[in-house]
Amino acid sequence: MSRYYPAYLDLDGRRCVVIGAGEIAERKVTQLLASGADVMLVSPSATPELERLAESGELRWIRRGYVHGDLAGAVLAVAATDDEAVNRAVHAEAEREKTLLNVVDVPSLCGFIAPSVVERGPVTVAISTAGTSPALARKLRELMGGTQNPPHVDHDAYCRCLAWADAAEVLGEVRAELRGRKTTATPEAWQDAMDPELLELVGAGRTDEAKARLLDALAPGATQTS
Repeated sequence: MSRYYPAYLDLDGRRCVVIGAGEIAERKVTQLLASGADVMLVSPSATPELERLAESGELRWIRRGYVHGDLAGAVLAVAATDDEAVNRAVHAEAEREKTLLNVVDVPSLCGFIAPSVVERGPVTVAISTAGTSPALARKLRELMGGTQNPPHVDHDAYCRCLAWADAAEVLGEVRAELRGRKTTATPEAWQDAMDPELLELVGAGRTDEAKARLLDALAPGATQTS
C-alpha cells in the first residue's frame, strides 16, 4: 500500500500560496481557484494568464521572489521553481508552519503529492503512483476518461467506467429520497441495482424512469433508520 494517505481537501476560502509563476504554476493556480481557494502568488514575473488573473482580482500577486514568512497562515503551498535553494527554504518554512507543501517534481520535499485527475460532471477520480511514475498516472488518466482519443492510445483499451458519472445526479436524488423516508439500502443492494439498464435510461435522458427503477430495486431491501 502507498505511504500516501488519499484525501480530497476543502480549500474554500483558505489561504494557499504558490511560489513561482510559470506554466506549471499556472496549472496549479487554476486548480486551486476552481476549488475556491484564496490564492497568493509569489514571483517576480508571471505568465500572461496569471497576470490576467491578478489584474482581475482573482488572486493576489506578490511581485518578488520568495522570502521567509510567505507561508504564514497558509494551509497549503506549492513550490513550482527550478531553484533548489528556494525549494528547500520553502520546505523548511512549511515544516515549521505545519503547511501542506508540494514541491513540483521533488517528492522528498513534499508533504503531499498532486494526483492525476479525471473529471466528469460531479465525479472526480484521482490517480497516484506514489510519485514513482507520472507517465503511468497520465496513461491511466487517458485510458479512463479522455473525451478524445490521443493518437498513442488504442481506442479498444479505453475504460468506460466513467459513463456512470452521468448517473451521479439520479443516484444522489434517490439516496436523498431514501433518507427522507428514513430508510437505507445495503451497499450490496446499491451495486445490484446499478445495472446496464439503469445506465441506458440515464443515457437516454429518461431520468424519471431511472429513478423509479432504482427506487423499486432498492426499496424492498431497505431498512428503517432511527
